[in-house]
Amino acid sequence: MSKSHDELIAELSKSLTEQNYNPVVVSNHRLYARAFLDYLAERDMPVGAATPLQVEQYFCHAIQCFRMRYGRDPSPRWHRLPHTAICKLLRLAQGEWPPEAEMIKPDAALRQAICDEYETWLRDERGLADATIDALLREARRFLDWTGISVAVGLSASRH
Repeated sequence: MSKSHDELIAELSKSLTEQNYNPVVVSNHRLYARAFLDYLAERDMPVGAATPLQVEQYFCHAIQCFRMRYGRDPSPRWHRLPHTAICKLLRLAQGEWPPEAEMIKPDAALRQAICDEYETWLRDERGLADATIDALLREARRFLDWTGISVAVGLSASRH
């Protein structure tokens, strides 16, 4: 059974507080998360079914609302804080966020091998905690998606 919006907000708040976030940051994260949940509710979209596309669409909507309210565009980095709050909320709701992209490219096996090798190195050589490894692997996957696998192949080959 999925959690209610109020339960998710309370869980987010508790999680941030336990991680010693500043009370103002916790309050802001709650506000950003609530606004995103309200956006999903207006569209009859369960939070458990939200995708990166819905997050993108929400930011388009939020920018329009900002323009209407203030008569100007938000700063180029404005989205960082709400994006962080939304990602933390979706991680609580879905367990993993962002969802791992479907690997349908021919380079998918190579991408997976690079991530597996990186995970082994993080665990065995660096001795990092599971949560840290998960966060670094998410960043590595985003990096590989952004640069394309051919750049990652070049980086991997130059190590040997």
